[in-house]
Amino acid sequence: MAGDWNNVCPACGAEESLDALIFRMIDDDTARRLIHDTLKLSLPLGAQLMRYIRLHKPPKQRLRMTRLQELLTELVTDMQRSVIERHGRAWAVSIDDWRGGFDAVFQAVEKGTLQLPLQGNGYLYQVLTRKADQAEGAQESKRELDRRIAPQRDTVQVRGQTFEIGTALEVAFGGKDPALAEIEERGRKATRMPDDVRERIARIKGGVQQ
Repeated sequence: MAGDWNNVCPACGAEESLDALIFRMIDDDTARRLIHDTLKLSLPLGAQLMRYIRLHKPPKQRLRMTRLQELLTELVTDMQRSVIERHGRAWAVSIDDWRGGFDAVFQAVEKGTLQLPLQGNGYLYQVLTRKADQAEGAQESKRELDRRIAPQRDTVQVRGQTFEIGTALEVAFGGKDPALAEIEERGRKATRMPDDVRERIARIKGGVQQ
């Protein structure tokens, strides 16, 4: 892979591959291999990222180092901050989203629906934004469904006290004692009815029966 990446001198136009550059700087083969492995493992998706970069290499040509820098600057920066920006909008993108985006690009290449070499990161980012929009739509649909099926908890005031509508109707038309209704309603909302509340309910009920 590294042999496909070429560094070009801006002054004279001379080219030097990344392999040659590393070889010239470090003459120990073990050290060179460690550097390569570090580059590969420096990101959670390092292997996929390198495979994706290869898709930008023109046939029978080398990928220039300046081009590689442009691609990696955008990709690595956005992968590290977990956000991409397109058309004035930002999307949160997780590592799993990136993994799925790369896989979608590779599948499109295998099916022949994506022409090579790639000219930039546009297709990948289009996949990522589409997936993010779909996820947002699913979340919004779930919130709307939860809102529709959630029990209504509207309240009204009866005789100066606030009750849920069902309890309020019992107080207004069923003749239930408001103090008893208030205690019962608080008891329904509590995880466990305190003993003093139970005693008050018993006293009130006893007074009503009398």
